[in-house]
Amino acid sequence: MIDKINTISLLMIILIGLPHGALDGAVSLCLEIKKKINKIIFLILYVLVAIIVTLLWILFPEISLILFLLISIFHFGLGDFEWSKGYSKYLLAYINGGIVIFGISLFNYESTDNIFKFLANDTGVVWSFIEYGTFLLIFLIPWFVINISNLSTFQILRIFIICLLVIFLPPLLSLSIYFCFIHSLNHFMRIIPALKSQMSSTKIVNLFILFTFASWILGYLVFNYFSGQVNQTELIYKIVFIGLAALTVPHMLLIDLYFRPKKEI
Repeated sequence: MIDKINTISLLMIILIGLPHGALDGAVSLCLEIKKKINKIIFLILYVLVAIIVTLLWILFPEISLILFLLISIFHFGLGDFEWSKGYSKYLLAYINGGIVIFGISLFNYESTDNIFKFLANDTGVVWSFIEYGTFLLIFLIPWFVINISNLSTFQILRIFIICLLVIFLPPLLSLSIYFCFIHSLNHFMRIIPALKSQMSSTKIVNLFILFTFASWILGYLVFNYFSGQVNQTELIYKIVFIGLAALTVPHMLLIDLYFRPKKEI
């Protein structure tokens, strides 16, 4: 059984955090794709990437979990700061996202390992990645201190708040609060103004609702199909986190590697 705090945390991730990726539908219409057939091809490729990620997780769970953690580190890190050029943004992204992923894991080893066991067969290799990744983060701290003057007071305060979350709260609760009210909020604040410059608010809202409900319905159908075959607690964790991975990869490719650099947001 999932306890009350983890239940609330998972619901926050599903109902508040996950929908931030639903703006990808509106973002896709802002791409320089004029022909309708090409827009359909783009949508198919987006879904295909998500399917491939899911299949790879089933075949190679440990590698997939490690890659998901690594992708999340950079996606979280890049999403929390204004777009900028140069290598430094990737170092800052690694530090910021690393605090979230490595911090939550290491300060809540037992609870986090219990979740990892639902997602991978051998959690030892996953913890090895976390340990080496943490060493790299610590190695980068002097660089961060030297360049801290380049950050605003608000950005420093946000990093401090994230540190408090990962140290003092249970893993899923700290992740859900960060994911919903820091990462997702930053995403909305940057992406929506850029979208409004190219389409109406009504269209943005309609696409957002469409893609949000589509993801919820798909998750429910998967749960309903497998509910009688595996432990329900394990199934819920797998649907939430493998589902997040499947959506995060195409989402990151679209937002972090194309839309934000193009719009410089």
